[in-house]
Amino acid sequence: MNESSGIQAVAQTAPAPMTFGQILDRTYRLMRKHYRLFLGIAAVPTATMLVLIGAALCFMFATLGPQLTRQSATPLVPPPWLPIIFVLLYPVILLVYALYLPAASLAATQADRGVVASFRQAYDVAWSRFGRSLWLMVLCMLFLIVPIVVIAALIGGGAALMSHGAGVGSGPAYAFFLVPLLVLLYIGILVYSVLIMLRFAVAYPACIEEDLTAWKALQRSASLTSGAKGRIFLVLLVVYAVVYALEIVCILVLVALAAVVAFVAMGAHVTVGSLAFVILVGLGVFAYALVIGVCILLSYAAFTTALAVLYHDQRLRKDILVPAPPLE
Repeated sequence: MNESSGIQAVAQTAPAPMTFGQILDRTYRLMRKHYRLFLGIAAVPTATMLVLIGAALCFMFATLGPQLTRQSATPLVPPPWLPIIFVLLYPVILLVYALYLPAASLAATQADRGVVASFRQAYDVAWSRFGRSLWLMVLCMLFLIVPIVVIAALIGGGAALMSHGAGVGSGPAYAFFLVPLLVLLYIGILVYSVLIMLRFAVAYPACIEEDLTAWKALQRSASLTSGAKGRIFLVLLVVYAVVYALEIVCILVLVALAAVVAFVAMGAHVTVGSLAFVILVGLGVFAYALVIGVCILLSYAAFTTALAVLYHDQRLRKDILVPAPPLE
């Protein structure tokens, strides 16, 4: 009798996984309570990316400036080294994100457990596991890119075959079979990309909280997300929609302000190329970059927080853990 009562008591007090709405609500509450920490951590990759892209654009405009001032009908000719600069920026951004993701995951998972990690603590832990984090990112990219490259090669081969067929007079027949195939392959790329990202969605929270190697973190994420990809997709889709709607509103407000400033400038007879015109354009670009930067900060913080909540919820479903403490 006592044993049966004990089993019933455990069943009654066993933690229940969160519903879809509860996951979104907890993500919002965590963001509201720890927004300074989350946005501060996300400011590192955001600022780095904006500075690097801004520097590259400055070099580009400095190079193409003389061609623009000539006002000739000849098309602009970018220097051959310009694409190399943008290619070289990608590894730098990759390294920064390999440092940011474990820091953000640590802060979000700890906050979801009721523990507040400081900015310095988060990045100290991320730096100590930088090699593991970088290898985890490389593995995720390999899983994502290698099959896509293979499919892209098939699409390229099909396009070349279709072009050759058109040259010998049988183009319509090839197009009848190849065009639907190419469309299906393209859709397959999109579906595969989404599925692989959902499969490894909680790899970084698992790697940080459970102190796993990169490969084991991928396996752990695949296990935790099994049977839950639809719910994870919907949560992330709602988070994306909210951030995107906020970005649209901010851009519309900025465009309205820009229209008012342009109307006033026309009334003040500000000419193109004048100092006032250059200052106004510079302020406009700065305001636009600021809006985009804030939206990027919010998206990074929101996604990492939502993934931390999803990670703990999936552990609750799979491992029967104690639920996270409630937020005030």
